[in-house]
Amino acid sequence: MATPPASPPPSHPPPPPPPPPAVASTCPSTLKQTRKVTRLRSLATRPPGAEKPVVHVDPATSKANGPQKKKLRTYLGIVVRDKIDVTYETWKEVSASQKDLIWEDIQVF
Repeated sequence: MATPPASPPPSHPPPPPPPPPAVASTCPSTLKQTRKVTRLRSLATRPPGAEKPVVHVDPATSKANGPQKKKLRTYLGIVVRDKIDVTYETWKEVSASQKDLIWEDIQVF
């Protein structure tokens, strides 16, 4: 029975072991920052006399224009996530009654 060949000696020493993990309660700066919930309260809770943000939509392409288009897009995403279950794979699968509820909610604001 033959013995396996010996491995060559290392050319440099192995790296030192990693330091022990820091305890989160002792050092709050090491906590991972996570994304917070987006609700766009500034848009949904406008004062009664405040001017509504205006977004122009091109009827031919159905695309929004103007400086407020990003806020509108974000707000629509928030409303849909609140009202529609995540199990739907496409918008076509959502029932017309649920789409009507979303439309009513959007028109309120």
